[in-house]
Amino acid sequence: MRRTVLLPIALLLLLASCGYQPEIDNPGTATGVTGRAPPVVATGPTGPTSTSAPFGEDGCPVDDPDFCRQATFLANALVLSDSGAVYDLSRQVTLHCADLDVELYRQCRDESTLKGYVIGDHLGHLFVAPPQQFRRVLTFLVESVDTEYSDELGGPQMQILGVSTCGRGADRSYHVVYTVALSDPNSTLPGDRFLGTYELTEQDGDWAIAATYVALYTDWQLALDDPLSDIACGDIQPWAGAAPNINPPQSESQPTPIPTPSPSPSA
Repeated sequence: MRRTVLLPIALLLLLASCGYQPEIDNPGTATGVTGRAPPVVATGPTGPTSTSAPFGEDGCPVDDPDFCRQATFLANALVLSDSGAVYDLSRQVTLHCADLDVELYRQCRDESTLKGYVIGDHLGHLFVAPPQQFRRVLTFLVESVDTEYSDELGGPQMQILGVSTCGRGADRSYHVVYTVALSDPNSTLPGDRFLGTYELTEQDGDWAIAATYVALYTDWQLALDDPLSDIACGDIQPWAGAAPNINPPQSESQPTPIPTPSPSPSA
């Protein structure tokens, strides 16, 4: 198993404390134009892999116009490698460690309050990144596409696999699921395939990214039988008219999947 790309933080699955209501700072609302660009942190093989926005609200696989408006903006920002727009669609949280599971939020071993943006990995570990750090993470996740990468799933470009719905009613959330090949712009080592989701939740009538979940595709294979189908809540619905160019891998026996509760910051 290759480990050529390392994320700059410990990373995935969200609030395990039911009934806990974090303090929320609402993000900017999508306006149809991309957001401001983050500070430049590195040079290298970064940049968009597309020059047009292929996603439309009419193709959104969810019957929720308000969500689809934000999700459409997010999907187009991702394929256009606009990390600033993704940042503008993200919601900052303030979490009190007395209400959290320290095994999930390991920062709580040294801190009493966490403020920033939630990032998680395939094992359920969660990290709350301060704004500037989160900007740097998004710059990597959205812009550092390895243009020369290819594998059994296809090429390196950002591909939106669809939307997974978790929960019902006021507790529901939606995951925009993607895959992309990334490489460290400060390294000459080859890149690797990543799989992740952006979870959007509704707060005071506004849909925004509540958490960012990401890990190497090979790590997801250790947690799920079929990561391309089972990630999030396992019911990924594709965007109409914008099917991803994914080549399904050969069927192989996988380990028993690790149970993954549906993450929600308002659970």
